[in-house]
Amino acid sequence: MGKIQVFLDTDVIISGLLSKTGAAFEIIKHPAVKKTISKAVKREIVTVTKRLKIRSHKSKALVKDMSVVALELTKSRLTKDYQRFVSDRQDCHVVAGAKASKSGFLLTHNLKHYQVDKIKTDLGIMVLKPGNFLQYLRSLS
Repeated sequence: MGKIQVFLDTDVIISGLLSKTGAAFEIIKHPAVKKTISKAVKREIVTVTKRLKIRSHKSKALVKDMSVVALELTKSRLTKDYQRFVSDRQDCHVVAGAKASKSGFLLTHNLKHYQVDKIKTDLGIMVLKPGNFLQYLRSLS
């Protein structure tokens, strides 16, 4: 079986940095999972780690093996194409990144920010919390 392609929201990366025992950290370190973030998520990680006073080398080490996808969309195009999938248009880039990376899963702790059913139906991407994805991953073994 090949690697499972997942797109990680910023909060999942931060969660993995804050706890070495949680589902987010386990997924980030799991060899059967191909982790992807966007350049926008990478910038958010830098901003949040500074605000939380997390050492930058920790976040750099955690994301070094992740694929980074560039979104070739203007802000207005991003909003126009993806606002229907989110409750806050500031999250449009996350859905766009998941689609651009051809990920089957978008992992986030903020399910309420996303139109989960619409994303699944229209884009074929399952939006899950890390703990639920980890259960799915374990069921494959």
